[in-house]
Amino acid sequence: MNTVQPNDPFIYTPKEPAPQAMRGVHSVLTLAAWVLYAYLWLPLITVVAWVLGVRTSYVEIYLRNNQVDETIFLVILVLAVIATALLVGWAEYNRRRFSGPDRRSNPGNVELPAVAESLGAPMDLSTRVSHAKSMTLAMGEDARLSGIHRETPFAM
Repeated sequence: MNTVQPNDPFIYTPKEPAPQAMRGVHSVLTLAAWVLYAYLWLPLITVVAWVLGVRTSYVEIYLRNNQVDETIFLVILVLAVIATALLVGWAEYNRRRFSGPDRRSNPGNVELPAVAESLGAPMDLSTRVSHAKSMTLAMGEDARLSGIHRETPFAM
């Protein structure tokens, strides 16, 4: 992977971040550009929709009999109500299932001898494991902890 050096003459790196108002103006301009871009795609989307059958459904529903078939709209309404009920029901089911106490809370401390016993490692490795934020473990042939390659200590 190619990394850019901070002193690269082709990359502009400002000395201080832009003010909040300027970032807001840039965000609004970016949004306007995306809206314009999407607007320019509308004719192609219209052509694709007509090709895929929107025109055919209009002919079948209205033009063939020169009147609107009420049963079609009733069926569409019933399907919309069913889809809405399913969506709301699924959301409510998930809300009830996942609400309550936060399961990501701190599980509590484990004593060092218990860590050493569960890892099958000496006590000094257990101490290093308990004091590190992240690490790369070295495993022996018997799939037991034999050492630590790298470790990142907790910031104190």
